[in-house]
Amino acid sequence: MLTFSTLNNPYEQHKVQITGEGYSESVTFEGLPDDELSIGDCVVGKSKTMSFQLANNGDKAVRFHWNYGDKEEFRLHPSEGHLRAHSTKQVKVVFKSSKPVSYDQIELMCETVAIEQKAQEDGVPAEGPSFKDWDDTMKTVRMVRPSELKKIMAEREAEERRRREEAEAAQAAAAKKGAKGGKPPAKKEETAPEEDFQIDESEEATAELIDTLPEPEHEKIEGSERAVALKTSLVCDFARYECATQTMDFKPTLMYAQRTHKFTIKNTSLISLHFNFKITNAATGILDAGAFSIFPKKGSIAPGCDDNFLVRFAPMEIESDFSRVIAANFLHLDPEQAPLEIRVHGVAERPVIHFELPPSAYRERKEKDMTPVDSKYKIIEFESLGTSIKNTRRFMAVNPTGQGYEFEWEEVPDEARKNKPVFKCLT
Repeated sequence: MLTFSTLNNPYEQHKVQITGEGYSESVTFEGLPDDELSIGDCVVGKSKTMSFQLANNGDKAVRFHWNYGDKEEFRLHPSEGHLRAHSTKQVKVVFKSSKPVSYDQIELMCETVAIEQKAQEDGVPAEGPSFKDWDDTMKTVRMVRPSELKKIMAEREAEERRRREEAEAAQAAAAKKGAKGGKPPAKKEETAPEEDFQIDESEEATAELIDTLPEPEHEKIEGSERAVALKTSLVCDFARYECATQTMDFKPTLMYAQRTHKFTIKNTSLISLHFNFKITNAATGILDAGAFSIFPKKGSIAPGCDDNFLVRFAPMEIESDFSRVIAANFLHLDPEQAPLEIRVHGVAERPVIHFELPPSAYRERKEKDMTPVDSKYKIIEFESLGTSIKNTRRFMAVNPTGQGYEFEWEEVPDEARKNKPVFKCLT
């Protein structure tokens, strides 16, 4: 029973009855949130590795074996082994696919059975400290003749080919049984006869042969077979995008002023689209942003979503050529899709005078009120706590030309208003 009360209200109290059901599992997975393996984004043709712990919570040692089914993109290391009672073993999962796929909580089966390792030669039972740990990642290296190594590797390839053919035949038989009246199975291709390798006894043992340590002898305990499902989720794809913008031409812009242009990039792939922009000189190809900048410069876009980008042109001096190239570096981009390059160009004009004014949102507020202010006007905002109070604002005036001049302020009267002028410039 769970009781909770409302803060500062002693008269309001609620009670919730909670029930649950638990079960005991001898073999479990540790280090996985919610007992699920979430591999996340994978790239076609590139392997991704994750790991977790396989735990034996029982009082008996177990032998485990991973069954991938038809999911040949997965490899688990070790794929089989012995696990001592009340112990753990690290398992490494490697995924690599040659095509885009998406898996949502598919099951990789860990088949287990309780075992008892046979007694050692001296008669001591293989329990407790004398238990011999084993899995198929434990290797040994021995030196053999080169011709012998060639023969052994050919035999291993033939054995692997035989196992693969048996698995394909079993799948075909199951499909034929499930689909009555279907097409007859394709005729099996004839395999080339195996080459007869001869070992040259005159050769020296100079080649290294890596073997898996032999599995310790053991006996399976009948009725202890179990299959534990590891739910696995991932997406595998190349990064792809859509962008309609190829060029940007900014209107003539005064020095110290700025113009902006917005464009959109859409992620059309199954994985996140990671981007990083760079701006280069169109003529030299050297990194040189000049008067241009882009925001955001780096980040990622979720699958199926789009993001807006803002390019700003803010010249601080006059240049003969403002041409630049904005290039997007997309991580793991599809080889069949061209990289994104946007050519930008702008023209800067030198004003007679420039005012360095504090930022103001007056223009944006007027646009919302459907009374826009002409862009030729500069804006200074005043706040006054009452009437007949003197309020002062200071700002800098910059002469960007190459020669000095004299200036004079002149008020432009508003014919629509006959009120007495309330603004005055003291300089």
